[in-house]
Amino acid sequence: MEKFQYGKFDSNDQPPPLLVKHLQKDHMVATAAQKLCFFKLFPIIFNDIVDLLPSFIVYKVLREILDLILSYPFRKKWLHVLGELCDTFHETMLSHFPDKIKPKAHFIREYKYMINDFGPAVKQWCFRYEANHSYFKKIAVRTSNFKNIPKMLVTRYHLKQCLTFGHLSRLQSTQYPIGIKKVRSTCFDSLMKDILLKHFNHIDFEKDLYQCNTLIYDNVEYRRCGVYVIDLKPSHEQPIFAQTIMIIKKNEKWWLLVDILDTICYDEKLSAWQIQSLARYSMIDPNDLVYYYKGLDIYTVNNLSFVTFISRLTLH
Repeated sequence: MEKFQYGKFDSNDQPPPLLVKHLQKDHMVATAAQKLCFFKLFPIIFNDIVDLLPSFIVYKVLREILDLILSYPFRKKWLHVLGELCDTFHETMLSHFPDKIKPKAHFIREYKYMINDFGPAVKQWCFRYEANHSYFKKIAVRTSNFKNIPKMLVTRYHLKQCLTFGHLSRLQSTQYPIGIKKVRSTCFDSLMKDILLKHFNHIDFEKDLYQCNTLIYDNVEYRRCGVYVIDLKPSHEQPIFAQTIMIIKKNEKWWLLVDILDTICYDEKLSAWQIQSLARYSMIDPNDLVYYYKGLDIYTVNNLSFVTFISRLTLH
């Protein structure tokens, strides 16, 4: 686990190393986001042994439940499937971990009725509360100030907001590039140059183009080498992935030079989509993209490329 290389997006939520004392107490010291990241990548991290685990069925059922629960929009016809999955998860927990089952494992059986009565569960989760709660806990511990703690926490948070609002120019703009520099013609191969000439008609590769490493456009972060869901196939809603090769600016307008990836299949063992590059380049306007999911990292397993995320995407 310590040798596993997290991607650029997942590294923000990389969990700390698991220690023996944590395993002995059946407890993982990590934030909610770090635990979710570890859960998502569990089959990829331990891809060589997951097939040997009799209890791996518990993970697979829970992964299917989360894929449905975190979906937005949520289809009502999924409620029956969700109810059956929750009952199956409860039974597998009793079968494989009868002494470690917690009340949360019982509460999960209520999701079917909660979603039916109150709408998609993703609209009710408390992830942002957990993030702020974690920040305030760190401040309270590090300052060692136990006099009027609420005032101290509020003051520190206000100072943080002032610093953020004073230094981030992106608050006054819908686009915020990071790491801008000139583009050299040697950065493009012949196929890329053909796409650029076809898109811009006339272009001077040495003077007209700039690039950046990261572009925050309408609060969506685009990174070089990041993989994004750009569309869904109408027939069976299979994701269409594109990898950002370069983020290019010409005439004050930002464009994404992407490689449209070939989606091979969904790997049940890894809970991930297998993808392959065919060098099908295209120019995309960020303003025309429909947001389906945040940027994804590519992980290599047995010389094959995979991307993984927790959600079931849908067109309706």
